[in-house]
Amino acid sequence: MGPVLTKAAVALGMDAVMRWVMGLVAGLVVICLLIVLIVVGTFATVVGSRHAGSAPAAESPSVVRIFVASAPGPQVGLSPDIALGNRIIELARAWMGVPYVFGGCSSTGVDCSCLVQKVYGAAGIHLPRVAVDQFNATVPVSDPQPGDLVFFANTYEPGISHVGIYIGDGLQINAPTTGQVVSVAPVFTGHWGSHYAGARRVRA
Repeated sequence: MGPVLTKAAVALGMDAVMRWVMGLVAGLVVICLLIVLIVVGTFATVVGSRHAGSAPAAESPSVVRIFVASAPGPQVGLSPDIALGNRIIELARAWMGVPYVFGGCSSTGVDCSCLVQKVYGAAGIHLPRVAVDQFNATVPVSDPQPGDLVFFANTYEPGISHVGIYIGDGLQINAPTTGQVVSVAPVFTGHWGSHYAGARRVRA
């Protein structure tokens, strides 16, 4: 024994020294076990995160399929006015090429106000038959949007005498006049621009 242990053994007796040594060893064993547990836990966490980060690529398509299945249709998320405007234009385009017939109201011949009445009717909205009555049944707007109505005055008679369906970019779909067909024409320039009387919208 070293001088310290010899003196301790003499002062306290051999049993006390042994108890002190055993307590020290037990403390060291507990500390070592704690260190081992911490190292093992850290290793398990690292290995687990690697497995999570390297998930099989085959799982990705299921996420894509769920997204695609729940993707909204083209009208979802649009305001009612925009959705209606798009629908009106779609219905109006189906009449392209139909001959203009004064007083006509069928797919073999149609005039301007009947075109409007038929298109809006197909969208579930009733409008009067004559352009001036359609003018009076709608509300004015300063900035026409697709699907709004554009009116013209003093064409073949005084007052409101022609109507078209605004499709944006300064253009309309209308049934113009005898010898022509339902087609796209400028609203604010040319012949129609010189007779432009304003845009109006169907009351909500």
